[in-house]
Amino acid sequence: MKNEFPLSRRRFLSTASGAALSLPWLESFQSAHAAETGKETPATRLAFFYLPNGIVRRGFFPGEQDREIPQFAGQNNVWRFEGRTAPVGSHPLTFTPTLASLHKVRDKISLITGLDRTFQQGTDSHAQAASCFLTSVAPYEVENSAYPLARTLDHIAAEGIGQETPYSTLELSCNDHKNNIESIYFD
Repeated sequence: MKNEFPLSRRRFLSTASGAALSLPWLESFQSAHAAETGKETPATRLAFFYLPNGIVRRGFFPGEQDREIPQFAGQNNVWRFEGRTAPVGSHPLTFTPTLASLHKVRDKISLITGLDRTFQQGTDSHAQAASCFLTSVAPYEVENSAYPLARTLDHIAAEGIGQETPYSTLELSCNDHKNNIESIYFD
């Protein structure tokens, strides 16, 4: 069978897969950057993860590891989690078995959960997926979309901490954008 998608080393490294595999090596450039700038302090990092198909919450969210997996309620395509009672505020970080590998760096991370956004009328849930992530604005239809819809939280944060790194922001996606459900600018 003939390979319809020959993948050269150059093409592999230019894709998101290559970028994701090379990300751990970025820290090795820190010493060269420190020599150039005279800064020995590691750069502040901020990561946001978008999980459009969901996760088993009890594997990731502290305090939920023993809860039942909730059922879909169906109203406005919104998941309803009964009994979610975590108070608003800053709390000591506890680790689920899935997050246990982060225990060594627990003093350097913050895990923010429980954020929610209101379903915006006028488009379906797919059109609101990635285009609303980190903005919570109502998206336009993809065909008539005005870029940008709004500034995203990661870009706002990059204004304050992005000067410490070669790239102020870095976005990775595994969406092929062939189905035209979500705009490439926001996924």
